[in-house]
Amino acid sequence: MATEQLLEAEARERNRVAVLAGLAALFTLLAAVASILPGSSPSNLPASLLFYDDHEALIVASAVLSAIGSILLAFVLDFLFRATRLRSESLPAQLRPLAFIGGFGIAAFTIAIRIILAVKIGHFATHGTQTYEEAKAAADFGIPSVVGLAVQLAFSFAIVVVSINAMRVGLIPRFLGYLGAISGALFVLPLVPIPIVQIYWLGALAMLLAGRARAGTPPAWEQGEAVPWPSGQELREQRIRAAEERRGEAPATAEQPQAGDGPSPATSRRKRKKRR
Repeated sequence: MATEQLLEAEARERNRVAVLAGLAALFTLLAAVASILPGSSPSNLPASLLFYDDHEALIVASAVLSAIGSILLAFVLDFLFRATRLRSESLPAQLRPLAFIGGFGIAAFTIAIRIILAVKIGHFATHGTQTYEEAKAAADFGIPSVVGLAVQLAFSFAIVVVSINAMRVGLIPRFLGYLGAISGALFVLPLVPIPIVQIYWLGALAMLLAGRARAGTPPAWEQGEAVPWPSGQELREQRIRAAEERRGEAPATAEQPQAGDGPSPATSRRKRKKRR
């Protein structure tokens, strides 16, 4: 397929992926809101399990919304991965499945764990003496928790790698590239109940893919090749040139008389004395 046809197909898909990124941001936000609506759970384990049993509907809804957001994000990452590979083959093709393994794996794990937890907590709340030992047994998942951590790490790694490489070829600005890397890290180590960084990153990514970013569409999307972002030195030089053009001054790089070009002031004075 010719480059022009690839870019046309990519542009059409980019609009669809922009919608997916926006929906991923929305579902992630709704999942966070649903998780905090019940309030803070008690500090001791038996009481926290009973709290979970009382607010089971909201907590399960949060898990489902979060799972949908993860699946949508997997498709967004896959598109960015393919667009990056089109412009630079330095990104290994073997990494592509990580987005789907992580996204779909987390979705399946989240829903499965919530269902199992709901059954175990329901039994804990209606049977037995509700002691700490019984609560600990109800909350223990053993090996499945290790599997959940593995798919979570895979998804986090995919977010970081795709974000950094898409930034390097010029598909997304530096700010969004680094923000994506931070979002991937926070996916494993959440610091706040509402993942505001991930939500903002997905929303900004949706705006960029839809061509509605304030800075416009990066040139790499139109040219079909890597257009790396200028370095800090190059940005400073561009600002200096732009300021000089606004003032109507000659650029700083314009040719200036060199030390060896023409007579020095002292030589000129000696010549004037001889003529006198």
